[in-house]
Amino acid sequence: MSFIINSFIKSIYFNKLNPIVARKIFKIFKIFFVHTDFKNLPKKNYIINENQILKEFNDGKRFITNKPYITYSHLIDLITVMNKKSISFFDYGANNLNLFYYLNKKFENLTYYFFDQPNVMKLLSIFKENLNLQNLIVSSSVSQNKIDLVYFGSSLQYLENYKEEIEKFGNSTNYLLISQTPFFKNKDLKNEFIVLKQVNMHPNINYLYSFNYYLFIDFMKKNNFILVDNNLNKVTKFLNFKNFKKEYKDIDMYDLLFKKI
Repeated sequence: MSFIINSFIKSIYFNKLNPIVARKIFKIFKIFFVHTDFKNLPKKNYIINENQILKEFNDGKRFITNKPYITYSHLIDLITVMNKKSISFFDYGANNLNLFYYLNKKFENLTYYFFDQPNVMKLLSIFKENLNLQNLIVSSSVSQNKIDLVYFGSSLQYLENYKEEIEKFGNSTNYLLISQTPFFKNKDLKNEFIVLKQVNMHPNINYLYSFNYYLFIDFMKKNNFILVDNNLNKVTKFLNFKNFKKEYKDIDMYDLLFKKI
């Protein structure tokens, strides 16, 4: 039964389903991801709805007083224990302003670098023209300024050239946090990653990497980043990989914090 369901969800026929039917399938089987045969991420992936992005920009101010969805549940604690008079925070894959408004209320002297797909940053540049947000930097490229914390909040897995993007921060950051990102820990597997199809947001179908944990740690070491904290991520309730084959039985969402040495 599991094989049949996985095969159908992997197919283009699932993509074309009526969203109501797709949601019913999700409600019954609670399948978030399926393992694909892809060798890399598709060129067209994680398509942005500009109207939705603008709506989220406008709604962001309510998170001055309300806590937004944060992929790393200890983010406030982490920034607090850094004990710095000013914080430079680089949000890679920021998507909206929810986290900016929330952190801006929590921390004085915050410099917040917003980085996302080019069309998202273009929209934000226009949006903030009439706003007095001097500490919100729309970054057109990875900053070479000194960054206290680089935050990949459930974003690294959607980057085809993820290694190159991490390497760009080699000389500019003290800490690098990767949150709510899928890794598998089977030492018998030598592939750097597998490609997953994400289906819980139908009709939006996205593809992402699940990384080989041990090879990824080795890659980070070669770039002078050491792992200082490693936890399972349980922010999204019911998220699971129960439909995966036994060689990937240990696949899960992790939070990894690295320190530059």
